[in-house]
Amino acid sequence: MPAAAASRIRPWVDILENLGVNVRVLTSRSAEANTQLVERSFFSAPCGRASLIFRLIQEVFLGLDLGLRIFLKCRKAKLCLITSPPFFMACICSAFARCSGVPYFMDVRDRYPRVLVDLGVLSGSGILHKSFSALERWICSGAISLTTVTHGLKLEIGEAFPAKETHLLPNGYDEEVFTEDLLYVDKATEFTVVYHGRLGRFYDLQTYLEVMKLVERADPSIRFLMIGDLPEELRRADCGNLSILPAMQLDDLAKQLASCHLGLCLLRELPAMKKAFPAKAYDFLGAGLPMLVGPEGELADAVERMGCGVSFTKVSPQEVAQSIVELKQDSARWSLLRDQALQHRMDFGRRKLASLHFSSILGELKKG
Repeated sequence: MPAAAASRIRPWVDILENLGVNVRVLTSRSAEANTQLVERSFFSAPCGRASLIFRLIQEVFLGLDLGLRIFLKCRKAKLCLITSPPFFMACICSAFARCSGVPYFMDVRDRYPRVLVDLGVLSGSGILHKSFSALERWICSGAISLTTVTHGLKLEIGEAFPAKETHLLPNGYDEEVFTEDLLYVDKATEFTVVYHGRLGRFYDLQTYLEVMKLVERADPSIRFLMIGDLPEELRRADCGNLSILPAMQLDDLAKQLASCHLGLCLLRELPAMKKAFPAKAYDFLGAGLPMLVGPEGELADAVERMGCGVSFTKVSPQEVAQSIVELKQDSARWSLLRDQALQHRMDFGRRKLASLHFSSILGELKKG
Protein backbone atom coordinates (compact mmCIF):
# COMPACT_ATOMS: atom_id res chain seq x y z
CA MET A 1 0.00 0.00 0.00
CA PRO A 2 1.27 3.55 -0.69
CA ALA A 3 1.91 4.53 2.92
CA ALA A 4 5.10 5.47 4.74
CA ALA A 5 4.87 2.72 7.35
CA ALA A 6 4.22 0.02 4.75
CA SER A 7 7.10 1.21 2.60
CA ARG A 8 9.33 1.33 5.66
CA ILE A 9 8.91 -2.30 6.67
CA ARG A 10 9.17 -3.86 3.21
CA PRO A 11 13.01 -4.07 3.25
CA TRP A 12 12.89 -5.52 6.78
CA VAL A 13 10.68 -8.33 5.52
CA ASP A 14 13.08 -9.02 2.65
CA ILE A 15 16.07 -9.15 5.01
CA LEU A 16 14.28 -11.52 7.40
CA GLU A 17 13.16 -13.79 4.58
CA ASN A 18 16.71 -13.90 3.19
CA LEU A 19 17.81 -15.09 6.64
CA GLY A 20 15.31 -17.95 6.39
CA VAL A 21 12.80 -16.44 8.81
CA ASN A 22 9.10 -17.18 8.29
CA VAL A 23 7.49 -13.71 8.23
CA ARG A 24 3.84 -12.78 8.54
CA VAL A 25 2.76 -9.16 7.98
CA LEU A 26 -0.32 -8.11 9.94
CA THR A 27 -1.79 -4.93 8.50
CA SER A 28 -5.01 -3.09 7.73
CA ARG A 29 -7.51 -4.10 5.10
CA SER A 30 -6.27 -1.18 2.98
CA ALA A 31 -3.30 -3.29 1.89
CA GLU A 32 -3.24 -5.54 -1.14
CA ALA A 33 -3.14 -9.14 0.04
CA ASN A 34 -1.55 -10.53 -3.10
CA THR A 35 0.75 -12.86 -1.21
CA GLN A 36 0.50 -15.39 1.62
CA LEU A 37 2.91 -13.12 3.49
CA VAL A 38 0.21 -10.53 4.20
CA GLU A 39 -2.69 -11.02 6.60
CA ARG A 40 -5.23 -8.21 6.48
CA SER A 41 -7.38 -6.93 9.31
CA PHE A 42 -11.13 -6.51 8.98
CA PHE A 43 -10.55 -2.79 9.64
CA SER A 44 -9.00 0.00 7.57
CA ALA A 45 -5.99 2.11 8.43
CA PRO A 46 -6.90 5.25 10.40
CA CYS A 47 -7.81 8.17 8.15
CA GLY A 48 -5.36 11.06 8.47
CA ARG A 49 -8.06 13.63 7.73
CA ALA A 50 -10.58 12.23 10.21
CA SER A 51 -11.34 13.93 13.53
CA LEU A 52 -9.14 12.84 16.42
CA ILE A 53 -12.03 11.03 18.11
CA PHE A 54 -12.93 9.07 14.98
CA ARG A 55 -9.26 8.32 14.34
CA LEU A 56 -8.95 7.02 17.92
CA ILE A 57 -11.91 4.69 17.35
CA GLN A 58 -10.36 3.43 14.11
CA GLU A 59 -7.02 2.82 15.83
CA VAL A 60 -8.64 0.92 18.70
CA PHE A 61 -10.61 -1.42 16.45
CA LEU A 62 -7.60 -2.04 14.21
CA GLY A 63 -5.36 -2.59 17.25
CA LEU A 64 -7.76 -5.07 18.86
CA ASP A 65 -8.05 -7.04 15.60
CA LEU A 66 -4.28 -7.18 15.01
CA GLY A 67 -3.59 -7.78 18.70
CA LEU A 68 -5.90 -10.79 18.73
CA ARG A 69 -4.05 -12.16 15.69
CA ILE A 70 -0.76 -11.76 17.58
CA PHE A 71 -2.28 -13.64 20.52
CA LEU A 72 -3.45 -16.49 18.28
CA LYS A 73 0.08 -16.81 16.83
CA CYS A 74 1.89 -16.58 20.16
CA ARG A 75 2.96 -20.25 20.26
CA LYS A 76 4.79 -19.95 16.95
CA ALA A 77 5.93 -16.33 17.12
CA LYS A 78 9.53 -15.71 18.15
CA LEU A 79 9.48 -11.94 17.67
CA CYS A 80 6.94 -9.20 16.92
CA LEU A 81 7.94 -5.95 15.19
CA ILE A 82 5.55 -3.08 15.87
CA THR A 83 5.76 0.33 14.21
CA SER A 84 4.09 3.46 15.59
CA PRO A 85 2.13 5.61 14.79
CA PRO A 86 -0.74 4.77 14.77
CA PHE A 87 0.03 5.16 18.47
CA PHE A 88 -2.98 3.53 20.08
CA MET A 89 -2.96 0.65 17.59
CA ALA A 90 0.70 0.06 18.48
CA CYS A 91 -0.08 0.25 22.21
CA ILE A 92 -2.80 -2.38 21.92
CA CYS A 93 -0.63 -4.68 19.77
CA SER A 94 2.27 -4.40 22.20
CA ALA A 95 -0.06 -5.14 25.13
CA PHE A 96 -1.25 -8.35 23.41
CA ALA A 97 2.35 -9.31 22.62
CA ARG A 98 3.49 -8.62 26.18
CA CYS A 99 0.61 -10.53 27.74
CA SER A 100 1.15 -13.42 25.31
CA GLY A 101 4.85 -13.66 26.15
CA VAL A 102 5.94 -12.72 22.62
CA PRO A 103 9.09 -10.55 22.60
CA TYR A 104 8.57 -7.38 20.60
CA PHE A 105 10.56 -4.43 19.45
CA MET A 106 9.02 -1.01 19.02
CA ASP A 107 9.74 1.21 16.05
CA VAL A 108 8.85 4.81 16.97
CA ARG A 109 8.41 7.12 13.96
CA ASP A 110 6.74 9.89 16.02
CA ARG A 111 6.35 10.29 19.78
CA TYR A 112 2.64 10.89 19.65
CA PRO A 113 2.01 12.06 23.26
CA ARG A 114 4.53 14.84 22.62
CA VAL A 115 3.24 15.54 19.10
CA LEU A 116 -0.32 16.03 20.39
CA VAL A 117 0.98 18.67 22.81
CA ASP A 118 2.89 20.41 20.00
CA LEU A 119 -0.29 20.45 17.90
CA GLY A 120 -2.23 22.04 20.75
CA VAL A 121 -4.57 19.07 21.06
CA LEU A 122 -3.45 18.23 24.62
CA SER A 123 -2.11 20.27 27.50
CA GLY A 124 1.39 19.24 28.57
CA SER A 125 0.28 19.30 32.21
CA GLY A 126 -3.10 17.69 31.61
CA ILE A 127 -4.27 14.27 32.75
CA LEU A 128 -4.63 12.93 29.21
CA HIS A 129 -1.04 13.74 28.28
CA LYS A 130 0.21 12.22 31.52
CA SER A 131 -1.87 9.10 30.90
CA PHE A 132 -0.67 8.72 27.30
CA SER A 133 2.94 9.28 28.40
CA ALA A 134 2.56 6.57 31.04
CA LEU A 135 1.19 4.26 28.36
CA GLU A 136 4.18 5.09 26.13
CA ARG A 137 6.56 4.28 29.01
CA TRP A 138 4.82 0.98 29.62
CA ILE A 139 5.04 -0.24 26.03
CA CYS A 140 8.60 1.00 25.53
CA SER A 141 9.82 -0.51 28.80
CA GLY A 142 8.46 -3.90 27.69
CA ALA A 143 10.20 -3.82 24.31
CA ILE A 144 13.43 -5.73 23.81
CA SER A 145 14.67 -2.93 21.56
CA LEU A 146 13.64 0.56 20.42
CA THR A 147 14.26 2.02 16.97
CA THR A 148 13.49 5.39 15.43
CA VAL A 149 13.92 7.33 12.21
CA THR A 150 16.05 10.44 12.88
CA HIS A 151 19.05 11.44 14.97
CA GLY A 152 16.96 13.97 16.90
CA LEU A 153 14.33 11.40 17.85
CA LYS A 154 17.05 8.91 18.78
CA LEU A 155 18.51 11.37 21.28
CA GLU A 156 15.08 12.30 22.63
CA ILE A 157 13.96 8.69 23.09
CA GLY A 158 17.32 7.76 24.59
CA GLU A 159 16.87 10.49 27.20
CA ALA A 160 13.26 9.45 27.90
CA PHE A 161 14.08 5.73 28.23
CA PRO A 162 17.75 5.51 29.29
CA ALA A 163 17.38 1.87 30.34
CA LYS A 164 16.64 0.88 26.74
CA GLU A 165 19.14 1.15 23.93
CA THR A 166 17.66 3.12 21.04
CA HIS A 167 18.83 2.37 17.50
CA LEU A 168 18.70 4.62 14.46
CA LEU A 169 16.79 2.99 11.61
CA PRO A 170 16.33 5.69 8.95
CA ASN A 171 13.79 5.80 6.18
CA GLY A 172 14.82 6.17 2.54
CA TYR A 173 13.49 5.80 -0.98
CA ASP A 174 12.83 2.43 -2.61
CA GLU A 175 15.67 1.69 -5.03
CA GLU A 176 13.53 -0.88 -6.85
CA VAL A 177 11.09 1.89 -7.80
CA PHE A 178 13.30 5.00 -7.96
CA THR A 179 15.69 3.44 -10.45
CA GLU A 180 18.53 5.09 -12.36
CA ASP A 181 16.51 5.36 -15.57
CA LEU A 182 14.14 7.80 -13.85
CA LEU A 183 16.97 10.32 -13.80
CA TYR A 184 16.74 10.54 -17.59
CA VAL A 185 12.96 11.08 -17.78
CA ASP A 186 12.08 14.17 -19.81
CA LYS A 187 11.20 17.13 -17.66
CA ALA A 188 7.80 18.79 -17.99
CA THR A 189 7.69 21.54 -20.60
CA GLU A 190 6.87 24.10 -17.90
CA PHE A 191 8.99 24.54 -14.77
CA THR A 192 7.11 22.40 -12.22
CA VAL A 193 7.19 22.35 -8.42
CA VAL A 194 5.78 19.17 -6.83
CA TYR A 195 4.38 18.12 -3.45
CA HIS A 196 3.07 14.66 -2.68
CA GLY A 197 1.35 13.02 0.25
CA ARG A 198 -1.30 14.25 2.65
CA LEU A 199 -1.42 17.86 3.76
CA GLY A 200 -2.11 16.79 7.33
CA ARG A 201 -1.66 18.46 10.68
CA PHE A 202 2.10 18.84 10.25
CA TYR A 203 1.63 21.14 7.24
CA ASP A 204 -0.04 24.54 6.91
CA LEU A 205 -2.32 24.56 3.87
CA GLN A 206 -2.51 28.36 3.82
CA THR A 207 1.28 28.61 3.45
CA TYR A 208 1.20 26.44 0.33
CA LEU A 209 -1.72 28.41 -1.12
CA GLU A 210 0.02 31.73 -0.52
CA VAL A 211 3.27 30.48 -2.11
CA MET A 212 1.38 29.37 -5.23
CA LYS A 213 -0.50 32.65 -5.56
CA LEU A 214 2.66 34.72 -5.12
CA VAL A 215 4.47 32.66 -7.75
CA GLU A 216 1.51 32.95 -10.12
CA ARG A 217 1.69 36.75 -9.91
CA ALA A 218 5.46 36.80 -10.43
CA ASP A 219 5.71 34.17 -13.19
CA PRO A 220 2.49 32.52 -14.43
CA SER A 221 4.48 29.98 -16.48
CA ILE A 222 5.63 28.14 -13.33
CA ARG A 223 3.36 25.20 -12.48
CA PHE A 224 2.61 23.42 -9.21
CA LEU A 225 1.66 19.75 -9.05
CA MET A 226 0.18 18.26 -5.87
CA ILE A 227 -0.36 14.53 -5.62
CA GLY A 228 -2.21 12.64 -2.91
CA ASP A 229 -5.25 12.47 -0.67
CA LEU A 230 -5.58 16.25 -0.34
CA PRO A 231 -8.08 18.51 1.45
CA GLU A 232 -11.07 19.80 -0.47
CA GLU A 233 -10.09 23.37 0.39
CA LEU A 234 -7.06 22.97 -1.86
CA ARG A 235 -9.26 21.80 -4.74
CA ARG A 236 -11.55 24.81 -4.29
CA ALA A 237 -8.67 27.30 -4.18
CA ASP A 238 -8.42 29.74 -7.05
CA CYS A 239 -4.90 28.82 -8.16
CA GLY A 240 -4.59 28.85 -11.94
CA ASN A 241 -1.06 27.41 -11.76
CA LEU A 242 -2.05 24.31 -9.75
CA SER A 243 -2.74 20.78 -11.00
CA ILE A 244 -3.92 18.05 -8.62
CA LEU A 245 -3.59 14.30 -9.07
CA PRO A 246 -5.03 11.60 -6.77
CA ALA A 247 -2.87 9.32 -4.65
CA MET A 248 -1.20 6.71 -6.82
CA GLN A 249 0.98 3.63 -6.64
CA LEU A 250 4.65 4.29 -6.00
CA ASP A 251 5.74 3.26 -9.52
CA ASP A 252 3.49 5.90 -11.07
CA LEU A 253 4.39 8.46 -8.43
CA ALA A 254 8.11 8.03 -9.10
CA LYS A 255 7.63 8.83 -12.79
CA GLN A 256 5.57 11.90 -11.99
CA LEU A 257 8.19 13.18 -9.54
CA ALA A 258 11.03 12.58 -11.99
CA SER A 259 9.32 14.79 -14.60
CA CYS A 260 9.25 17.77 -12.22
CA HIS A 261 11.94 20.32 -11.40
CA LEU A 262 11.64 21.01 -7.65
CA GLY A 263 10.25 19.20 -4.62
CA LEU A 264 8.49 21.23 -1.91
CA CYS A 265 8.31 20.26 1.77
CA LEU A 266 7.32 23.08 4.12
CA LEU A 267 6.56 21.90 7.66
CA ARG A 268 4.75 23.75 10.41
CA GLU A 269 6.97 25.42 13.01
CA LEU A 270 6.50 22.86 15.78
CA PRO A 271 9.11 21.40 18.17
CA ALA A 272 8.40 17.89 16.88
CA MET A 273 9.08 18.98 13.29
CA LYS A 274 12.67 19.92 14.14
CA LYS A 275 13.38 16.18 14.45
CA ALA A 276 11.42 15.17 11.34
CA PHE A 277 12.67 13.92 7.98
CA PRO A 278 9.46 13.22 6.00
CA ALA A 279 9.37 10.27 3.63
CA LYS A 280 8.50 12.59 0.73
CA ALA A 281 11.94 14.22 1.04
CA TYR A 282 13.58 10.84 0.46
CA ASP A 283 11.36 10.34 -2.58
CA PHE A 284 12.51 13.70 -3.96
CA LEU A 285 16.11 12.53 -3.58
CA GLY A 286 15.26 9.22 -5.23
CA ALA A 287 13.84 11.11 -8.21
CA GLY A 288 16.93 13.36 -8.33
CA LEU A 289 14.97 16.50 -7.45
CA PRO A 290 16.40 19.55 -5.70
CA MET A 291 14.03 20.60 -2.94
CA LEU A 292 12.85 23.61 -0.98
CA VAL A 293 12.41 22.82 2.72
CA GLY A 294 11.80 24.55 6.02
CA PRO A 295 11.74 25.53 8.79
CA GLU A 296 15.03 24.84 10.61
CA GLY A 297 15.50 21.30 11.84
CA GLU A 298 16.98 17.98 10.83
CA LEU A 299 15.57 18.05 7.28
CA ALA A 300 16.71 21.62 6.60
CA ASP A 301 20.14 20.87 8.06
CA ALA A 302 20.56 17.83 5.79
CA VAL A 303 19.53 19.75 2.66
CA GLU A 304 21.90 22.58 3.57
CA ARG A 305 24.75 20.17 4.29
CA MET A 306 24.32 18.29 1.02
CA GLY A 307 23.70 21.43 -1.03
CA CYS A 308 20.80 19.72 -2.80
CA GLY A 309 18.23 22.45 -2.37
CA VAL A 310 17.22 25.60 -0.55
CA SER A 311 16.45 25.58 3.18
CA PHE A 312 14.61 28.26 5.14
CA THR A 313 15.14 28.96 8.84
CA LYS A 314 11.60 30.32 9.01
CA VAL A 315 8.95 29.55 6.40
CA SER A 316 8.05 32.82 4.74
CA PRO A 317 5.76 32.40 1.70
CA GLN A 318 7.37 35.47 0.13
CA GLU A 319 10.90 34.03 0.46
CA VAL A 320 9.83 30.59 -0.79
CA ALA A 321 8.02 32.07 -3.79
CA GLN A 322 11.00 34.31 -4.62
CA SER A 323 13.38 31.31 -4.46
CA ILE A 324 11.18 29.31 -6.84
CA VAL A 325 11.08 32.14 -9.37
CA GLU A 326 14.84 32.70 -9.10
CA LEU A 327 15.62 29.01 -9.59
CA LYS A 328 13.43 28.91 -12.67
CA GLN A 329 15.31 31.91 -14.09
CA ASP A 330 18.80 30.67 -13.07
CA SER A 331 19.17 27.32 -14.84
CA ALA A 332 22.87 27.08 -13.89
CA ARG A 333 22.04 27.23 -10.18
CA TRP A 334 19.19 24.75 -10.58
CA SER A 335 21.57 22.37 -12.39
CA LEU A 336 24.12 22.68 -9.56
CA LEU A 337 21.48 21.79 -6.96
CA ARG A 338 20.34 18.85 -9.07
CA ASP A 339 23.93 17.61 -9.46
CA GLN A 340 24.29 17.70 -5.67
CA ALA A 341 21.03 15.74 -5.27
CA LEU A 342 22.28 13.12 -7.74
CA GLN A 343 25.62 12.93 -5.95
CA HIS A 344 24.02 12.13 -2.57
CA ARG A 345 20.96 10.11 -3.63
CA MET A 346 22.73 6.75 -3.50
CA ASP A 347 23.29 7.18 0.25
CA PHE A 348 19.56 7.19 0.94
CA GLY A 349 18.23 4.02 -0.65
CA ARG A 350 15.83 2.36 1.78
CA ARG A 351 17.18 -1.13 1.15
CA LYS A 352 20.77 0.01 1.55
CA LEU A 353 19.94 1.72 4.85
CA ALA A 354 17.93 -1.27 6.07
CA SER A 355 20.74 -3.65 5.18
CA LEU A 356 23.16 -1.50 7.13
CA HIS A 357 21.08 -0.64 10.20
CA PHE A 358 18.40 -3.32 10.49
CA SER A 359 20.84 -6.18 9.95
CA SER A 360 23.04 -4.74 12.67
CA ILE A 361 20.11 -4.53 15.10
CA LEU A 362 19.13 -8.13 14.36
CA GLY A 363 22.71 -9.20 15.03
CA GLU A 364 22.66 -7.51 18.43
CA LEU A 365 19.30 -9.08 19.27
CA LYS A 366 20.64 -12.50 18.34
CA LYS A 367 23.66 -12.04 20.61
CA GLY A 368 21.39 -10.87 23.41
